[in-house]
Amino acid sequence: MSQGTSGEYRRKLIDVTLPLTQISYASIAEKKRSVGTVKNLHKWFAPMPTPALRALIFASLVDDPGQGPERDRLIQLIKDLVPTGGTAPSGDVLRMARELIAKSNPELPIVIDPFAGGGSTIVEALRLGLPAVSSDLNPVAALVTRALGELLPAVALMPAVSKSNDAARMRDMPYDGLGDDLRHYGALVQEAVKERIGHYYPVPPGGEPVAWLWARTAPCSNPMCAVRIPLFGSPWVSKQPGREATVEPLVEGDEVRFIVHQGKNGPAKATKGSGRAQFACPKCSSPLGEKELRALGRSGELGLQLMAYCMDTKSGRTFVSPSADLQQVLDVEVPDDLDELEIGGNTKNFAPPLYGLSRHEDLYTPRQLAMLAAFADEVAEVYDRVIEDGGSLEQARAIATLLGICVSKMAQSNSTLVRWRTRVGPSKTEPAFGTQAMPMLWDFAESYPFGHSRGSWQSQIDGLLYVLRELPRDAKPGRVAQVDARRAGDLVEPGTALIVTDPPYFGQINYADLSDYFYLWLRRALRNVHPDLFGTIATPKSVELVANPARHGGNKEGAQQYFIEGFTEVFTSLQKASRPDLPIVVAYAAKQDDSDGAGAVSSAWVSMLQAVLASGLSVVGTMPIESTVATRQVSQGANALASYIILICRPRQAEEIVDKSGFLARLQEELPEAIEALRKGGVSPLDMGQAAIGPGMRIFSGYKEVLQPDGKPMTVREALIEIDKAATAIIDGEEAEFDAPTRFALKWFRQFAFDRGAYGDADVVLRQTGTAIRDLVEAGIVSNTPRSTVCLLDFDELPANYDPAKDERISHWEVAMHLAKRFNEQGIDGAAQLAAGVRSRTDAAISLDRVNRLVHRLFKVSDRRFQRTAAMFNQLGTAWPDIMTAAQNVTPARYVTDEIDGLFSNVEERLDDDDD
Repeated sequence: MSQGTSGEYRRKLIDVTLPLTQISYASIAEKKRSVGTVKNLHKWFAPMPTPALRALIFASLVDDPGQGPERDRLIQLIKDLVPTGGTAPSGDVLRMARELIAKSNPELPIVIDPFAGGGSTIVEALRLGLPAVSSDLNPVAALVTRALGELLPAVALMPAVSKSNDAARMRDMPYDGLGDDLRHYGALVQEAVKERIGHYYPVPPGGEPVAWLWARTAPCSNPMCAVRIPLFGSPWVSKQPGREATVEPLVEGDEVRFIVHQGKNGPAKATKGSGRAQFACPKCSSPLGEKELRALGRSGELGLQLMAYCMDTKSGRTFVSPSADLQQVLDVEVPDDLDELEIGGNTKNFAPPLYGLSRHEDLYTPRQLAMLAAFADEVAEVYDRVIEDGGSLEQARAIATLLGICVSKMAQSNSTLVRWRTRVGPSKTEPAFGTQAMPMLWDFAESYPFGHSRGSWQSQIDGLLYVLRELPRDAKPGRVAQVDARRAGDLVEPGTALIVTDPPYFGQINYADLSDYFYLWLRRALRNVHPDLFGTIATPKSVELVANPARHGGNKEGAQQYFIEGFTEVFTSLQKASRPDLPIVVAYAAKQDDSDGAGAVSSAWVSMLQAVLASGLSVVGTMPIESTVATRQVSQGANALASYIILICRPRQAEEIVDKSGFLARLQEELPEAIEALRKGGVSPLDMGQAAIGPGMRIFSGYKEVLQPDGKPMTVREALIEIDKAATAIIDGEEAEFDAPTRFALKWFRQFAFDRGAYGDADVVLRQTGTAIRDLVEAGIVSNTPRSTVCLLDFDELPANYDPAKDERISHWEVAMHLAKRFNEQGIDGAAQLAAGVRSRTDAAISLDRVNRLVHRLFKVSDRRFQRTAAMFNQLGTAWPDIMTAAQNVTPARYVTDEIDGLFSNVEERLDDDDD
């Protein structure tokens, strides 16, 4: 272990600094990649980006050398570890990283993640050459992580069992042999399934099937009308330019049949109206609402009707009207040995049971049930087949497991939860779980399993091969177990581990209930290969560490207390395993607010931090890492997780007790500098509230107790409220440092944004800020036409050729507005050119640091009220460090013009000389 001469453990790099902007860019890019990432092996819910984990693990193990070139070199190495494209780093970079880890750690620690999820942590630990152990109570998560961290490294570089020599194999890759075997045994599985149930999928001549487009049906509410209403939301089946197509329901007596119209001028009317479940009969126009549909569903009166058939032909994607032979695919014999598995969860996130679809098998058409069961049954035979062909036990487990995962992924693309997505390109199926919920779909797409488009067996095999290309080349197998996180610390010897984990997000995701969707098929395919994971009918739920009120009699307080107590046990257990000189790193994400709080003061954050402190840990720092694109929705009610907030925790050594006034004094003393450092580090305005938790909780947890005036200890919730107040006061108080025009614009913006207001109202603000309307108009800040009104100039009204170097009435407001506009239109390079112009001024009228503070202030003012403005300032604030770096290498336009003018002057002088 690395210790300093004073006996104290040396600080690690993570205790000091990280290149957050680079890590965020890489994390965003990795999430946007559609293939070739760990998350593509199998669906998991809100997985942590692998670039962020790679950087966190490295920075937690490498000693900080102190200020200077050596620290700069380490920061650059972290940047090289997380390429901005979201890809894996080069072999040379990994070798250097491993050497530096070994230099700081003569005995390598074991990396532990007790909430394995999608397996990202163990993959990145193995990539860095570290021994690793992962666990998860959820068998689906444990299986996916076992495949990535245990089974695959064990078969790397092994030759193919199948002795294939496919020209399409992955040349010079460690998983060439495995890739050949997946193709070989996957093809055998498909061949056997097609022989068993292929007749259920009629293939009209002229092309390969892509999908069947279905609508649910319900009897008309009018007793005099015998029509069954097709329940569909849009008539469009293709919006691809030149290949537009719509469907139309035609009423013929008491029957409804669909026809497909080619072109964009076909009839375009659906039966669905406004509202969540509101429909109208195509014959008599009688309404059918949500209440009636629920009753019909519970009585088993919902049906299915084919709307259209899609196939790929030589001329492109084509849509065909239903015919009798296409409709008969509902007459399928359903397997009678499927597990009886009820759909759980709250009805807010799990809607099908409200309509009588209470079991998981109700989420599939009869044909889909027969198809998925057949694939699962054939995969269940693969293990023995590989052994018979001469494969090792490791190869048999790996091949069978990966093909079992393919069955599970097929289920995601082959159920009544699959949408048909129309777009500019060819329409396609959209797999289930675009959100962490199970909605009720009225129209859906059924994929063709034996083709090559999304949802087919072949597409699952191809997706696996892309994943294999991104895995570490020379990783040693880790260890993965299905273990309750409360006991995860017992998986290794005490004092030997680095803890890096991404735990459940309070009550926001119903992990176990969602996982049952996959468990049904994984168990059928793999229960003999992984008996330790699939010994029960469903995933464990009663001991799952989430704050789910439904499991506590609807009691929110009871659910929260269960979460706190559970995580207190988790962190207590992990401390025993943690090596004393290493931090415990927790990546946590929560929505910006919830019904119990606002901003950083939410029940999710209170609960997690309370558990951390109750276990004897302190929060010594936090840092935010962006995980979604910069233009993500920031409007009120956006149901999206915020950026990951990284908690750096160490054992709590506090002995001092302080009163509330002493705590607040330290907040006022230390928070301003901390907030400024966060801004300069590229923390987005959207995340500033949560980022301020770090320095605030570091102060709070540095005391044994903070006493309220009544002598009672301050709670975590009360501390978070005070931290939030202090951070807000710091940001608000900074307005006094701005110039008068900026102070006017801020005051006006709060009330009117970019709308017009009466001049009389403006006159009051003009007097308060000591400004004149004429000066503001000439400065390009406001419009006073007509003269009885005033409004701030919006982004679209700002001149395109603004040059801050020549602006005689420059203000912080004007620079912030133009920077946001320039960044939105031209990116970092355009904004850097403008920033360089500000720096080139000979006066000190404008400070770019103050402009940055104004950007954060403007985001806070506009958030929830003015979505477009908030988004633009959030993007600018996030990119600020990169803009400032780029500006250092820019020659401002004024100087370029001067140089050109000088060149022309020299040319003119020479011409004059020649004339003489």
